[in-house]
Formats: sequence, C-alpha cells, structure tokens
Amino acid sequence: MKHHAFFSLVFLFVTALPALAQLPGLDSTPNTQTIGGIFFWQDVQFRGEWHIQKSILADQYRLLDPQAVCRASGSLEFCEQFLARQEIPAPSGKVLVLLHGFAASSLLLENMALWFRKTGDYTAILNITYPSAVVTVESEADQLAQIVASLEGAERVDFVGHSLGGIILRYFLGSYGKRPENILIGRLVQICPPNQGAEVARNHNAGPVGLLFPVLADLSMNGPEMKDRFGLPRCEFGIIAGYGEDPSYFYGEENDAVLPVSATRLDDAKDWKKIHGDHSQVPNKIETFENVHEFLTNGHFLEEN
Repeated sequence: MKHHAFFSLVFLFVTALPALAQLPGLDSTPNTQTIGGIFFWQDVQFRGEWHIQKSILADQYRLLDPQAVCRASGSLEFCEQFLARQEIPAPSGKVLVLLHGFAASSLLLENMALWFRKTGDYTAILNITYPSAVVTVESEADQLAQIVASLEGAERVDFVGHSLGGIILRYFLGSYGKRPENILIGRLVQICPPNQGAEVARNHNAGPVGLLFPVLADLSMNGPEMKDRFGLPRCEFGIIAGYGEDPSYFYGEENDAVLPVSATRLDDAKDWKKIHGDHSQVPNKIETFENVHEFLTNGHFLEEN
C-alpha cells in the first residue's frame, strides 16, 4: 500500500510538470505535443475541436488543436487571439459532448471519440477535460454551461457521460437553473452512473480522503437525496450499466467492481442496458459505442441477439 501511494505521488508530480513548465505570464507558441490534460487542466472554451484550457496550478491558459498539440500558452487573451486567427467556422450540424468520470481524464473516452468521428454523424466531438479531483457536480456544471453556450448554431447537442460525468450531465440537463436556452438539446447516455449514490464514496467521504476530494460528498448521497439535488434530465436519456463474472464478490448482486447495477437506475430513463465489463472497460467497448450510437440516433439501445 505504501509503494502504491508513493508511485501515485510520483505519477501526479510527473503529470504536473507540463503545467508547471509553462510559466504564468509568458505568452508563447510552443507547438508541443500534450496528452490533452490530466488532472490539472480545465477546458473552458471550444471552437470546433480546438480548445482553451486553464491550469488549476497557476493563472495560465493554453490552446490545444484537435491533435492535442499546444499551439499557444499564456494569458486567456493571448490564446483567444491565436484561436481567432485560425478562422474556424461557427458550430453547425450535430455536436457530441463527452464527459469522463472521477480520477480519470478525457483519454478514457478518446476511443469513443475516435469511433464517433469515423461515423461522420457529428461535425464536432468535444471530449471535455476537467480536474475531477477538485470539482463538485455544481461547479463543473457551471463550466459546462459556458462551453455549451458557445455552441449556438449547432443543429443539436448530444451528451455522453461516464460515471461522475454522467451525474454532472444529469444535473446540467436536470435541475441546473442556468442551462443555455439558445441550444437545442438532443439525447443523453449515462455509462456506469452512480445515480443512487456510490458506496465506495460513502466509505471514504467522512475521512481525510473526503477533504481532499469534495465531489465525494455529492456521490455519497442516496437516491432520493440525489434526485432532490440533481433532478432528472429534461431530455430523452438512456443508461448503460456494467457487470462482471462474479456477482457475489461485490455488493451481492451484479456489478462493475465499483457500482452494483441497481445503483445506475434512474426514474424516467427511456432505456437501460447491461454490458459485460468493469467500470473502466465498459466505456471502451465496441458494443458500448454501437449502443450509444443507436440510442443517440433512435432513442433506444440495440436489441439483444
């Protein structure tokens, strides 16, 4: 356990180096390859699939192109000016927003983003990065509202959220009071969402871990509390749950090694489906991509063979 904690700290330090290396106040055009932002970056603006991120470690912004190359770094104004010179057209057609879960990054959903790009159904796939360890559901909904508001002109916007990302989207499309009125909302798919709360979050929220990760308080609520706080999505939505081989190993029922399938249930879902795999495998399976596509297109998941 001590070795695991040590290597976790080393990993966090190494992943922080790119953010620390781009010194605050220095406007530059580094043209360096990044991995899109892990833990320490928050997407704040999109234009097409170009996006501006803010560091949570310093008053520093950077502009990434669709290949995650850092094209500009420094102040927000500098990045916005550089982005404006690219003359990227305003949103049109359908846009798909992907939102990862707790202690993850947009890399977890990049395979899904690549798969949907190949379908040609969407003019832009926004695979949003956010620092899930330091946000709350409400604070990230505020950030999401700014991004979605910039999509005026899009034919419609569909959403897919994994785990915590599904709860943030549930709130944003549910009881959140500042959802942009100028955007046509399509459908939502939640993948492995803790709609009834998460026992693993309850087990850690009361101790020092809960102080470090404020979002655990949101995920520690029970089903009625979450419904009162986050509401139900005001759009058609479907839910995909994961399940493994041994239902008795965790929770005494089918589960994805993090959540029992019953914890994913939510009133008024248009469809609900189980896919074999653990919590992080399910969002990366071709079967999941195909079912998400079917629901976003037709409002239901694929029928079982």
